[in-house]
Amino acid sequence: MLPRDPEEVRAALLRWTRGDEAAADFLKEIAEIARLADDIVDEEENRQRNVCWLLVRTLTHLPLNPFFIRHAEALAPQINSVIVQWQLSDEWRSSRDALKRQFGFVMREAVGSIVTATAAIIGGYDHAKAATEDFFELCHAGSRETVEEWIRD
Repeated sequence: MLPRDPEEVRAALLRWTRGDEAAADFLKEIAEIARLADDIVDEEENRQRNVCWLLVRTLTHLPLNPFFIRHAEALAPQINSVIVQWQLSDEWRSSRDALKRQFGFVMREAVGSIVTATAAIIGGYDHAKAATEDFFELCHAGSRETVEEWIRD
């Protein structure tokens, strides 16, 4: 999960996109979409509002983003893959198969692969690798949540 401080988030997005404002805005939209989708699934409160916000972001903001427009052909399959992994993650959380539960725990964070894809488009392999490591440090390294804790939630 991205930090709550908007300035820290913007700085990270611009690092990962090498200062490309449209790409940073694209990643911000993706993060907001993922957060809203998760809230809709997990919370009863504000569901109607969150669905409306999700629809606005996916149907008006994202399709007009210049980075997304330029790279939609490359980004759409990646986004689709993230959605598949997010759905399977939720299904596998309650699987009897321990390996599926472990994979589900990791796949729930697949949205980070969009950072990798965006960084690769902008700066190639080495930049994508560095951005992915930076993303992990910023968003996941401090978490000590276990698979078992995730399953209980």
